[in-house]
Amino acid sequence: MEGFLTIGDVVIRLFQLGFADDLLLFSKAETASVLVFKRALTMFADLSGLHANIQKSHLILSRAALPLRDALLATLDFQEGHLPLRYLGLPLLASRLTIADCQPILRKIDDRIKGWEGIMLSFAGREIEKRLRRFLWKGSTDVGYAKVSWQQVCRPTCEGGLGIRDLHALNKGLMSRHLWRIIVADRSSIWVDWIFRYRLRDASIWTISAHTGTWGWRKLVRLRDSLRPSILYRVGDGTTFSLWHDPWHERGPLILRFPSGPRHTAIPAPALLCAVISEGEWNWPPILDMESMDITHSLPTIHEGRDRIIWTGPGGCFSSAAAYAIYAPPFPK
Repeated sequence: MEGFLTIGDVVIRLFQLGFADDLLLFSKAETASVLVFKRALTMFADLSGLHANIQKSHLILSRAALPLRDALLATLDFQEGHLPLRYLGLPLLASRLTIADCQPILRKIDDRIKGWEGIMLSFAGREIEKRLRRFLWKGSTDVGYAKVSWQQVCRPTCEGGLGIRDLHALNKGLMSRHLWRIIVADRSSIWVDWIFRYRLRDASIWTISAHTGTWGWRKLVRLRDSLRPSILYRVGDGTTFSLWHDPWHERGPLILRFPSGPRHTAIPAPALLCAVISEGEWNWPPILDMESMDITHSLPTIHEGRDRIIWTGPGGCFSSAAAYAIYAPPFPK
């Protein structure tokens, strides 16, 4: 399902939660919110003729919602579901997948590989890579010794490899697409808008702690240092860059170099860069701290027009493939 939602003058593109024939809906555990879902599903059915399959639809509740269990189930007429719930061969969990959770799909891959004669597929996970390596050198999943390092096998053919993508680098490249959308503030995305409202708030993806939040969020935030050298903040009118939190300066986010900056300059931490730009020129307040003075003497050029975030890495334009090139293991010398 893909389309657009109009709220006032704002048009939001919908595509994060819609799939070919499945839909994930999230809400507070309260009757009013569940009724909104029910009305939306009824309206969709009236317009499209497509109805939710009650036999395959589940309502999954948190522990805190158990007192409302019967009322919520009666409202939607769905079956009660419990995590882990299997979807596309893997269990849906509220925490990180363990090797035990992945055993069913690993067994299926073992069975599939046994019937291969010559085919290459891309999978995710260390255990799957082991099976591919064994199959590459022995034609089976039996334990054996590799004749060439897996790093060399994963290099492009023009560099002497087989062009098989490294699964860990591939996963990071795909995750980086989500990170890039946060960096460029793609607020047309409901997910990105939610991140700004509830995760970042007045902070920035560049300065928020990488040690808080869910394991998936922490993993995403940790990728920022790998992407940073390939991203250029081109200063324009200063109306979109954060003065203290965005890496528009060659030394990175100023709040990390100059933690007392908002207090010494009387410019609040949430301020935009335009707070120190006047008529296309830098206009900083008087600063006595020597380190801070050094920062203000190495300022970038101000360009006409709006601020821009430019991808300077592989490919000249950001893509998952360009990000993969950053994470791919270096070729052994």
